Amino acid sequence: MPNFYTQKKQIKKIRKQQSVTIEKLDLTCQGVAYIDSKVVFVPGVLPKEQVNIQVVNEHKNYATAKLLDIEVQSEQRITPACEHFEQCGGCQTQYMSDEVQLAYKESALKSRIGDDSSALTWYDPITSPSWHYRRRGRIAVKVEKNKKLRVGFREKASNDIVKVKQCNVFAKPFSNIFEPLALLIDGLEAREKIGHVEVIASDGQNTLLFRCLKQLVQQDIDALAEFGKAHNMVILLELDKQQVVPLDSTAYAPIHYTLNDVEIGFSPGNFIQVNQHVNEKMVARAIEWLDLGPNDAVLDLFCGIGNFSFEIAKRAKLVVGVEGVKEMAEQAQANALGAKIDNATFYHCNLAQPLSEQQWFSGKLRKKVDKMLLDPARDGALDICKQLSQLQPQRIVYVSCEPASLERDSKVIIDQGYQLQKICAMDMFPHTKHVESMALFVKVKSKPKRVKKRLG
Repeated sequence: MPNFYTQKKQIKKIRKQQSVTIEKLDLTCQGVAYIDSKVVFVPGVLPKEQVNIQVVNEHKNYATAKLLDIEVQSEQRITPACEHFEQCGGCQTQYMSDEVQLAYKESALKSRIGDDSSALTWYDPITSPSWHYRRRGRIAVKVEKNKKLRVGFREKASNDIVKVKQCNVFAKPFSNIFEPLALLIDGLEAREKIGHVEVIASDGQNTLLFRCLKQLVQQDIDALAEFGKAHNMVILLELDKQQVVPLDSTAYAPIHYTLNDVEIGFSPGNFIQVNQHVNEKMVARAIEWLDLGPNDAVLDLFCGIGNFSFEIAKRAKLVVGVEGVKEMAEQAQANALGAKIDNATFYHCNLAQPLSEQQWFSGKLRKKVDKMLLDPARDGALDICKQLSQLQPQRIVYVSCEPASLERDSKVIIDQGYQLQKICAMDMFPHTKHVESMALFVKVKSKPKRVKKRLG
């Protein structure tokens, strides 16, 4: 086969440093500017601002840049409250007020889902306190080559650690734990073998979990015990193979949070919603939208440790929770037993598999589902959404932490005879680019009848 010369189209290079006007924000709150018709993404800016930028990566259809300085500032811009904001990668939008942050997040969600359907009602967003909302988080620990210790968070677009004095996103008293914690770790014999420290604010106790890459000597154990007593915190150690053990078993109580009147236990390895305030409002709205009746059989997929399940169980005949992580499914069942809830059953299954291969499908539900709740991870729930025709619930509440996967899965759900009727944004993580949402789909037409093919 003969070969022919094809001239390659050259990518027009744009100047590394120049002044641009920010036209709008994209779906992740990055600024969008245009240079010679090429899109340039700039973090940390607002619409209508005139800024100086430095292009750091240029591709065929777009470029990315960093902000050097602001020539003309937006009226919406405020001074970030945190002294570490410019370096720390934990927060991205502190230069906006709470109201402006939420408005842009809701706008991003609407651009994904659409806002032109007369059948769709946009509910008021579920809001959060501005500060001290995070009841769980991870603090990075690193000993540099020069042997200096850094305790804090990852730097923006880097693996380096920003040394942090205070973080008011964390629940009290963890917001001021950084300097005492650094002093503690710096005095340990195993200072270079502490991977990270996780903080957990739960009902009745505050917990520090130290990830240890080696067994601790007794002197270090004593130092940790003294620190725990001084700060009224329970100390846990995470050893090899993710084994979590208490420093003092006699002082250790199982970790739990209370949702209404149900204690929901969890281990440090379990996923929980870190924003208690938003979680309580979110569960209440999900219950409202499901419109549960005493004879309803409800399917709670990606149920975790039962965050939604037990409120559903109070109002429905039967709840079947399905979770992909075995330990969490077992914890959910233990939570039901502890709360004396006998109409909730939990299964560990891979929800990406066909329904016919999943134990719960032919079990208690007997293939009958009245209502369904979906609470997947960022990847969404595409595989199970494709199989809705085998379940046909009348109502589906979809809790999403990624607008792109919600947009994709919504199309699949609607194609199977459902209508998107209600939706709202949820500000689970103030001062960040992340936007959570919840949507209600209602069945509007019956399953199409199968037509038997005749021979001949």
